[in-house]
Amino acid sequence: MNDDIESLIERWLEGLLDSDQQDELAIRLKENPEQMQRFVEANIRHQMLCDVVRGAQVEEDVRKTPSQAQTQDRTQRSTARIFAWASLAACLLVAVSWFFQAGDRLETMEPFLSVAMIQGSTAGELKVGDRLGTQTISIADGLVRLQFDDGVEVTLQGPASYELIAPGRTRLHSGLLTATVPPGAEGFQVDTPTAEVVDLGTAFGIELDAEGASLVSVFDGEVEVTPSSNTTAINKDKTRLVREGEAVRVTNTHELQSSEFDTVAYEKIWPVSSGIAGSTGAFRFAPPWPRPMGLIQSDSDIFVLPEGYAKTLDEPLALNVTLPGQCLVAGDFTPGELPPGTRVKSFLLQFNPVDQRDHTPGPPETVPGPKELKRIVGDITFDRPVLGLIVRGDDLRSSDLRFSVRGGQVPQKGRALELSGTPRDDIVQLSEDRRTVKLDLAAFGFFSDQVRVIVDQSLSK
Repeated sequence: MNDDIESLIERWLEGLLDSDQQDELAIRLKENPEQMQRFVEANIRHQMLCDVVRGAQVEEDVRKTPSQAQTQDRTQRSTARIFAWASLAACLLVAVSWFFQAGDRLETMEPFLSVAMIQGSTAGELKVGDRLGTQTISIADGLVRLQFDDGVEVTLQGPASYELIAPGRTRLHSGLLTATVPPGAEGFQVDTPTAEVVDLGTAFGIELDAEGASLVSVFDGEVEVTPSSNTTAINKDKTRLVREGEAVRVTNTHELQSSEFDTVAYEKIWPVSSGIAGSTGAFRFAPPWPRPMGLIQSDSDIFVLPEGYAKTLDEPLALNVTLPGQCLVAGDFTPGELPPGTRVKSFLLQFNPVDQRDHTPGPPETVPGPKELKRIVGDITFDRPVLGLIVRGDDLRSSDLRFSVRGGQVPQKGRALELSGTPRDDIVQLSEDRRTVKLDLAAFGFFSDQVRVIVDQSLSK
């Protein structure tokens, strides 16, 4: 997709483009009338050059037979003119017909993504589970999350207009967007009125402001940002690599500027983009990029942390709770194992009260007083089925390296749930539809409670 348009046209004239490159050229011509005009003009020049070559060859042949040339001179000139105009007309016909045939291929392209979630949105006739192909999605308000067949996930916050051009190629006309691109799907591209944003394996956001500028923020990984004005070779030299914790702004005059990294605009979109359908009670969403769980303390919140990208298990994963129901004691566990090849996403739920113990020298405190014990209740619902829960200390620790990206600063002390059935202990429950986890937790001092929720992320086409 980064080929210069002139290079693509030249290679097409020479018959060197494969089918994918021809489709790419068709997309670019369809969305840019100036480039289409350039394409037709190039075909005309090419055909005229071919005619000149043919004419020279004819003239050379005529010189070799002068008697024939004298008797057929007028006819030859007339025929040459007719041939040139016919060739020109044929060239235009070929160029335009090829363009419209390519457009027809785009219009009939097989669906390549699904509607994963709609929350509080006026999204026309869109429904969860709809399969979508080439089209423009317009939402007046609320949030819509889309899942591409290769695992890319895009969430829109209305009002927004978002065009699906082809697999791996989209355009944001207005609004706010986040994209999560898992390993293996690198190269996903979002165009805007002023920029081209190409993913290099990452999570990023794009906000279009009232002035038409594009603000690109990178939450994880890297993206390439290029001003899109006519996409000339000069602009290609202006491509900037933007890394985690950085942001750039491409103005409405296509100038690329550094910008302050600020994620406030995305706070509303993050839960939906992560796959959380709703929550009640004490749950509070922790920004997924970066991951600050280790030092977060709160007496009134259970923090929710999405742990990186969806991934396919390369070895079995032990679970403590695999069936719906309530766990009051360890005997209520329904242990199981997910096999390799299962595609999952992990969420860490953490209740970590503020440590109010007396830290003066002396014997360590082992039993919390009434004021120290903190209790909290809440439930959280995911948009995909929960495959299982991990609540035992050993299993939490053994799964950290698989899900907690960069260690995640996960506290290692006293993190397991206490399930003995006493009033001081914890309760965890998985709903019958396997979508909702309900927690009733108690913790104190440096102890915390953590639950790792493993959610199904299988790709359906």
